[in-house]
Amino acid sequence: MVYGWVVNELPRWIVFGSWICMNIALFIYQFYNFSVLPRYFYSRAVLREALMFARGSAIIINFNIILILLPVCRNLISLVRGTGRCVPRTMKRILDKNLTFHKAVAWMIIAASAMHIMGHYYNYERIAASVRLNRLNNVEGVRLLLQGTVRLELLPANVPLNPIAVCLVTAAGFTGHVITLALFLMVTSSLEFIRRSYFEIFWYTHHLFVIFLLGLAFHQYQQLLPFQLNAENVTDELPHFPSNCSLKSLDSCDPPMFNAAPPQSWTFMFAGLLIYIIERVVRFVRSLQRVVIIKVVQHPSKTIEIQMKKRGFTTEAGQYVFINVPSVALFEWHPFTLTSSPEEDYFSVHIRIVGDWTQELSRQLGDGRNAFQQSWELPIVAIDGPFGTASEDVFEHDVGMLVGAGIGVTPFASILKSVFYKLTSEKKISLKKVYFYWICPEPQSFEWFADMLSSVEGQLTAKGMSDFLDIHIYLSRGWKDKDAFAVYLHEGEERDAITGLQARTHYGRPDWSKIFDEISVSHSNTDVGVFFCGPPVLSHNLHDKCNEYTGRSDGSGARFLYNKENF
Repeated sequence: MVYGWVVNELPRWIVFGSWICMNIALFIYQFYNFSVLPRYFYSRAVLREALMFARGSAIIINFNIILILLPVCRNLISLVRGTGRCVPRTMKRILDKNLTFHKAVAWMIIAASAMHIMGHYYNYERIAASVRLNRLNNVEGVRLLLQGTVRLELLPANVPLNPIAVCLVTAAGFTGHVITLALFLMVTSSLEFIRRSYFEIFWYTHHLFVIFLLGLAFHQYQQLLPFQLNAENVTDELPHFPSNCSLKSLDSCDPPMFNAAPPQSWTFMFAGLLIYIIERVVRFVRSLQRVVIIKVVQHPSKTIEIQMKKRGFTTEAGQYVFINVPSVALFEWHPFTLTSSPEEDYFSVHIRIVGDWTQELSRQLGDGRNAFQQSWELPIVAIDGPFGTASEDVFEHDVGMLVGAGIGVTPFASILKSVFYKLTSEKKISLKKVYFYWICPEPQSFEWFADMLSSVEGQLTAKGMSDFLDIHIYLSRGWKDKDAFAVYLHEGEERDAITGLQARTHYGRPDWSKIFDEISVSHSNTDVGVFFCGPPVLSHNLHDKCNEYTGRSDGSGARFLYNKENF
């Protein structure tokens, strides 16, 4: 169990822990500077601890702004993954957690923003109180403190002396509220039940990141907060040491000199934003390339297959693409796994009709029509990709364990086809054994994929390689009396009554403990790549089993390396 955790969990926790430690270190560094450096003495005298918390959280926001866009640069990640042996297998598995890291960075920005907002609300309250005191009494000491805290010339003489008014008349305060509103809308629309049920809301609202970044770039435009120039360097012509001079008469010290702190947010976001802009340019150029739909196949269980061609389009088994159909939704791009193999002269996707977008696409592709549809009648399709996933690494293992649930079987259609082509062409591959598990809720779900499985199964048997692929299909629910009667009638026949395969259909759910135990015994001291596509509940179960059955106490058994599709 411990060794399994080391194999499957430790690398990503090292990366995650390093990121957490970097955030903590930056916060402590900034907090310490604003706590002790003489240049911020007068600011501390007015704003107190809120200044340190506001500035400490600000550097966390700036640091994570560099990172927030990188995990969604699909072309960059695919480029790194595609460098082959230059990138270790462990690093590739970490890259497959890109969306998880994107969410973690987002939550860090939210937490730091909350601290930053609370700190600055307190700061504005202190500034408003100090300005009020200065206007009423015109005390030189108060004026000096304010000069070291805020650039008074940026505050209109007629501004009401309350924190909200003082906040909104400054660029930092106004942009801060705009940024907060944009962040709130992006976060709330990213909740899973909204993404699943109202994808359009999530899609369009998430593009408020443009407003967020623009607001952040101009957040320090006015350079509202000053710092003292002649507080630390003893060689200054007119030194003013605030810790000493603040205890003496103002006439006995040279006056302090202040300067505006330069804006920094735009410098932090520049690198990440530049990479993201390049990413978007590449996507735009790809979307302009012509795609030809050569065939549309209507499968049972509300599934359609689209076969396409595109000039210069090359793939690897298990990859995915983003599809845009302007006549359905102009700005929406949806991910779909490629079900064709690299050896075929076209690429295809299987799409299950489950929502408004897929229903309209199916209608425009002629679903329900009996008449033949000409190519010019089909909708225009734009393709972005292909992009690498965990599944394409299956050929780097000696043993592959492929687990699909429902439509989650699509990545393995491409892999199984590619395996078949590689074996028939006698191309040397590292993969020696494949275990394929498919869990479906109803018998009709098998129909679209069973023909391909039957073909691969038959060809491997004909070549004397039937032991290479073990197929295990599970019908978890949905069978009826007539299905049971059909199974009874065909009992003892060569092929299964439900799927038509030589492999028999199992009824119920897999006993994963038994399965992992048997594979571990059969492939002792071997790396077994476990690849899954399906619902999170089953993913967690398989992940736990990989950790549990990796590294037995006697040193025997297989090493299960868990990989999950993320897109």
